[in-house]
Formats: sequence, structure tokens, C-alpha cells
Amino acid sequence: MTAWTQHHLLPQVALPPTGYRPAADHIDVWTLHADPDTAGRAQRLGNLLDATERRRANSFLSTDRRDTYVLAHLALRLILASCLGTAPRAVTISRAPCPSCHKPHGRPTLPQSNLHFSLSHTRTTVMLALARTSVGIDVEAVDRADAALLRRLHPNEQEAIHRLPSAHRPRALLDCWVRKEAYLKGYGAGLGAGHLRTMDIGLGPEFAGHRADAPAGWLVTPLAAPPGYAAAAALRSRTAACRHPAIAHHGCDLCGQPAYAADAGAALSA
Repeated sequence: MTAWTQHHLLPQVALPPTGYRPAADHIDVWTLHADPDTAGRAQRLGNLLDATERRRANSFLSTDRRDTYVLAHLALRLILASCLGTAPRAVTISRAPCPSCHKPHGRPTLPQSNLHFSLSHTRTTVMLALARTSVGIDVEAVDRADAALLRRLHPNEQEAIHRLPSAHRPRALLDCWVRKEAYLKGYGAGLGAGHLRTMDIGLGPEFAGHRADAPAGWLVTPLAAPPGYAAAAALRSRTAACRHPAIAHHGCDLCGQPAYAADAGAALSA
């Protein structure tokens, strides 16, 4: 299946050219919406997923959650297949060892490839990231911010959020959460083992008060997200002097640009 055919099967997914590799300290980001037409197209292409993905999709009781999951994993396969010059079904995704326990449930990887990727989906929104080094991405609905979520953060972060005016606390909480989850996904440790509470990543650059340095060797940056959502990405940097990864948005509801025509702008790092 050619990239041209793939694009017309699921036109919302802006595909990179065959052989594409992101530049150093650069993150390509796709933002997709599982509207009924796109979700329907994705479901008809469900045979391009592997057996594990199909089982996971069929386990969702909610149609909306199933549609979003299928769109996320199908879009990922189409993007990776286009970069690799292969068929979506031929893309093999495995798991790296967890850096905490060394069991094979760390971040997803492409064996024998220097492409790194991450995906996140919530409700009907999907965000995917592609980079040359380890990368993580997270998107969350703003109304997810509540007291239970706050209690899962580091005590320093909780205190800093409490010091903010009440109107700013929900957004500060979500921005802190997505930055931390993006890093943990990129690092490969996930949200278990108490990392959310023991690691202090601080509030985002737009909030006064507590600031913590990004983990050594990593760039953590907020991302533009659809209204009602907060998003962030984390990138392992090979350039010690770099503080701002370049972010290029593709196939995005926000910018409305065609494939690979969006601006690559510098974003604020933590």
C-alpha cells in the first residue's frame, strides 16, 4: 500500500515522506479528532492493526473509547509505515525494558530503527509524537483536574498549586500532570511505582511559584492542544546547549495546515 493510498484512506493523517527522520531536538506532533467520519474510516481499516491491538480495541465497552483507540493506533502505524517504507501491518512494535524493574513493559519501540514515538488519547482527541530520540507525549481533558489528581503529585507541586489563585489551580494542575506523564512515558517507567508522587517536575513556565529543573538530559515542553485539553511532550536531548525543542504540528485541528506545511516553532521548555 503506497503512502498516497494510505493518505486517501484516512486523509486526516498527514503522512511524512518515505525515509523521513526528525532532526535533532525536534518533535513532530500529530493532533487528530475522532469525529464520526474519521472514526468510521479508521474502523474499516482495523485489519491493519495487529492481534494485540485488535483484542484491546474489542475490550472497550464504550464505542467512543474504542473508536479513539483504533484511530490512535492506526494513525501511528500509517505514520511509521510511511517513514519506514513498509506496509502498516508489517510495522513491528515491541517494548523496551522498564528502567525501574527491567521487565519488558517499558516504552514502545521499533526494533532495529532509530525512530522514537509516543501516543496519547483521551475521549475523542489523539496526539502522537515522533522524534530521533526517546520521546513522550500526554494529553488530558482540563475537567479531569480534581482533588484526587492533585494528591498524586509531589508534595512540593501540591503546595505550589495551593498557593495559586483558585481560578488558576485546575490549569496549573493539568499542565504539571501532562508534563510529568509525558516525561515518564518517554523515560519508560510509566505511572506506576510511585513516580508521580516522588518525582518533582514543578509547575509550567507560565505559572509563578515553584519551579523544578527538568530531569537531566531531557527537555519538557507544553504543547498547543485543542480547547478544553492540556498537552505536553518530553524529549531526551543529545545537545546539552538546547533548551527549546522545535515542535512541528501536522494533520492538526489547530493549525488546519496540509501535510508537512505547518510551522516548526520553538516552544518553552521547563
